[in-house]
This record gives sequence, C-alpha cells and structure tokens, in this order.
Amino acid sequence: MIKYRMNKRKLVFASGIANAFEWYDYALFSLFAPIIGAKFFPGSNPSSSLLHAFEAFALGYLMRPIGGVFFGVIGDRFGRRTALSASIFCMSLPTALIGMLPTYDEIGITATILMILVRMLQGFSMGGALTGSISFVIEHAGVAYRGFSSSVSMSSICIGLLFGSGISQCIQSFLSAEQFDDWGWRIPFLLGIFILFAGLYIKKYTSETPSFQSMKEDGRILKSPLKKVVSVYWFDMIISIFINSTGSVLFYLQATYLMSFLKINRNFTNDEVNNLANYCYIIMAIVTLCSGYLSDIIGRKKIFVFNLLVIILVIPFLIQAIETGDFCVIIISQIVLSILAACYIGPEPALQAEFYPTNVRNTALSLSYNIATSIFGGTTPLVIAYLVQETGTITSSIYYIIACAILSLIALYFYKDRSTA
Repeated sequence: MIKYRMNKRKLVFASGIANAFEWYDYALFSLFAPIIGAKFFPGSNPSSSLLHAFEAFALGYLMRPIGGVFFGVIGDRFGRRTALSASIFCMSLPTALIGMLPTYDEIGITATILMILVRMLQGFSMGGALTGSISFVIEHAGVAYRGFSSSVSMSSICIGLLFGSGISQCIQSFLSAEQFDDWGWRIPFLLGIFILFAGLYIKKYTSETPSFQSMKEDGRILKSPLKKVVSVYWFDMIISIFINSTGSVLFYLQATYLMSFLKINRNFTNDEVNNLANYCYIIMAIVTLCSGYLSDIIGRKKIFVFNLLVIILVIPFLIQAIETGDFCVIIISQIVLSILAACYIGPEPALQAEFYPTNVRNTALSLSYNIATSIFGGTTPLVIAYLVQETGTITSSIYYIIACAILSLIALYFYKDRSTA
C-alpha cells in the first residue's frame, strides 16, 4: 500500500521543482564563467581564462554518462523515485562546495584541481537528475499526455536558470562590483545546499510510478539492465543520440556561451546580460511547454523535421546578427534562438523515453541522453570558444550548428513512431 498518493499534476509539479533546483547551479556557473575563469584558471587574457573555465565545464559533462548509468540502473532496479531523490542529494554538496573553494591566488594549482573535481562530481550527479525526472513523469502520465507532461521537466530547466540568474542579479544589486567579484559570487552557490530539500520532498511525498510497480509485481526487473541496453537497444541509442545533438548545441550555445561572449567580446554589462538571460529563460519556459503539448496532437517527428529545416535556414542570419555587435539586433537574435531551442527540447524527452521499454528505460534514457549532452552539449561552449579564438569571429560556429542539424535530420529518417507504445 502506498502511504502517500498525489494526483498527476502534483507529481509533475514536484518533479519539475526538483529539476529546477538542480539547474539553478548550472545557471550560476554559466553566468559566473568569466569570474570563475579568472579566479581558478588564470590566463594571459580574459578570453583564455574563459576558455579554461569552459574546459572544466566540459569535463563535468563528460562525467554525466557515468552518472547516468549509475542512477539509471538504480532507477530500473530499485525505482524511479529512489534514483531521482538520490541524484538530487548528490547534487547539493558540490554546488555548495564551489562557494567555499579557495582561489588560485590563495592555494595555487590545487584550487584549479579542486574546481575540476567538484565540477566532475556535479556532472556525475546531474547524469541521473533530468533523465530520472523524465522517466518519473512519463510513467505517471497517460500516453496521450506524455509530450506535455515531460516538457515540464525541460521547462523547469529554464525556471532553474531564471532562478539562478535572478538570485545573482539580486545579490549584485546589494554589492559593489569589487565586492561581488571578490566574494559575493560565492553566495548563490552556497544557497545551492537547499537543493537537498527537493530530494527529501520527492522521497517522502511522491509515489513510485505505476509502470515500475507493475514491472516489480510481475517479476520483470532485470539484474543487469545495462547489459540488455547495450546488446539489444544499441541502434536505438545511436539514433537517439544524433536526434538529441542539435537541441543540445542550440541550448548550450544560447544559455551558456553567448552570455559570456556578450560580456567579454561585446562589452555588455552584467545587468544587460542578466536581463537578457531572464527574458530568454521566460520565453523558453513557455515555448517548451507549448511545443511539448503540440507534439501530443500532431506528433513528435513533424515538429522535429520542421524545426530542423528552420534552423538550417535561419541560423546563419542569427549568428551574423550577433557578430554585428548591435544591441537591438543581438537581443532579437537571442530571442529567436531561444524559441528555436525551446521548440526542439519541448517534445524531446517524450520521444527519447518512447524508444525504450519500462524495464530498461531509465538506464537507456540516462545513457543515451547524457552521451549526447556530453558530446554535443557540454562541449559546445568549449568548441565555439575555440573557434572564435582561432578565427576571430563567431560566424565560424554556423558550420558546426548546421552540421549537427543535418545529422539530426538523417537520424530522424530512421526513427519509428512509438508514441502509443
């Protein structure tokens, strides 16, 4: 007998809140990348320090597949709720630790090493967070509402980013620029310890998914879901990874790299970048829900194909607009990029989850999603920062983005609709 029962709306809301808290930290690292670069990765110039900071960012993402497998197997063997709450608990500690680390000036190279290790622990924890919440929500939702229900997980990412940006902006308003750069930037990270309360809420007040309960009662739980995934569903995973590639690149370009690029290369102030980021996050949160809802009506594949064709056509104009340096033109470009990214990530979790049956879903989804995010998402700031440093122009990123979009279109050709499975 389940002690606590919640209706589906509350379950979706609880999962979304937990996910938002986890992405709060992501927003902080993105917004403070120039400061973190200067404090922990000193270089000959700000661009060099930023590049090193994004290298640490990428290393953290390379840990996500490992964390994805760890928490994915927990989810398939012991329950989605257990895996989700455990990943949230693991996330709270490294977030707070970033706010406590001594800088390079204080302890030298040890500070750099500690920052890299903490980022790797964060990446490990995040490997099970988002995909855990997707499995949790998908299996509580009816077949007809998978797109919208799972889009809440993606929309909550934007809410977490907005929350991180808002907290940062609030603290900056009470401190001078010197105070914030010296010690004020640590405060938002220290507040990240409260993420653990979201994990406690999930563990205590939500029920296990009906799909997992049924699988457990029927004795269909696998001893080694990872072995089954690798041996049987390897091709589905490859298709899933390539479909995910474009959404990952667009999201991390818009939400991570460009925010730092505008500060360093286009001389935007902190307030200008924070305000722009907040508006973009609000737009993305809304559009993500709309695209997820629409995918339940007209199908996921149609939305992906249309969006990819639009991306291929308009991305050269959007990146060129950012290159101009004109304030108003850049704002318009950022908003359009936000809409394109949101349209892509909205229906994505439902499509990804529908690739796999219940007894391997958490493991397969965690592994495929995190491999894609590590290869294409977490490395995007690093790849584009390198291209800009080598070519002197952000327009060099156009070819990379279009190549990913073409790769996703090819993968969609092999995709088979399983939305009713």
